[in-house]
Amino acid sequence: MEPIYKVDPTLNIPIYQQLVDIIRTAVKRGELESGQKLPTVQEMSEELSVARGTIKRAYDELEREGIVEKAQGSGTFVKYQPASSGSRKEQAMAAIDALLKQLEDMGLSAAEINIFLNLKLREWAEQDAYIKVAVVECNPENLSQMSEQLRHIPQVELHSFLLESIQQYPYKLGEDFDLIVVTATHAEYMESVLPVKKRIAQVALRPSTRCLSHIIKLHSGMKVGIMGYSRRFCELLHQTCESYAEDVLLDEALVFAPETDVEAYLKGKDAVLVPKFYEQYCSASAADALRRFDGELIYCYYEMDEGSILYLETKIKRLLEEKTI
Repeated sequence: MEPIYKVDPTLNIPIYQQLVDIIRTAVKRGELESGQKLPTVQEMSEELSVARGTIKRAYDELEREGIVEKAQGSGTFVKYQPASSGSRKEQAMAAIDALLKQLEDMGLSAAEINIFLNLKLREWAEQDAYIKVAVVECNPENLSQMSEQLRHIPQVELHSFLLESIQQYPYKLGEDFDLIVVTATHAEYMESVLPVKKRIAQVALRPSTRCLSHIIKLHSGMKVGIMGYSRRFCELLHQTCESYAEDVLLDEALVFAPETDVEAYLKGKDAVLVPKFYEQYCSASAADALRRFDGELIYCYYEMDEGSILYLETKIKRLLEEKTI
């Protein structure tokens, strides 16, 4: 089992903040239980090879957030306890009772109170509520397309993350994200690093109809190449070609890099599969060589299917309704 307390000095994130994020997440996932004692500042300093002042700053921040509490002479203990739905309801009803009593003391009738409350609730509902959505995918080509498909949904603040960056530092997906959109391939990993699994929305990707129609029309014996920014995207295109293009001569894929000789790779090819908007993934000279290619250039991308889009639109609508009730 990996240790809970683990920081990375090579990240562009302060060590104290890494420790705050790690402990906060461990507490909310139940890996550190209420009442459990944390290592002392000295012990944590020695364990992580980090200055005591850095550890103290992290503990102070966690105490300010109500995650831990310090007992003089005893140490630092986990304080946070998830609020039960029952306790929330009781607190809400008590707050409403207090408000109604205050309004009654002002001489307002029950009918007037009802009118004013409804007006204020309508104002709140009409405020610019929005849903903060993170899209996570392992390659930039698919990540770009997934994000593009979600931009049309109103009242969504969209953020895109490569899976590699989340694996490096999962705490980028803070608690302020309402929804994490990810393919089924990576859903299990995301569930393992996020404290609240219900925030994850799985979607399915498929080759675009336009891309697929061109691949299907490739003739037997044609020499076909594949180019892309990421190895994973090239692998997906290779699998698609093997499934839908009959008896073509499929060359090994070429990943865009400064040293790649695109001109040499294109020689003798009848068709080449490239990412949609390939210009943003390759050098100017590579883009120029592709534009001058006299064979068939097939623009490829993978997109979320209709069912996934409908599922996300419905989920986002429900989240917005919850925020405006």
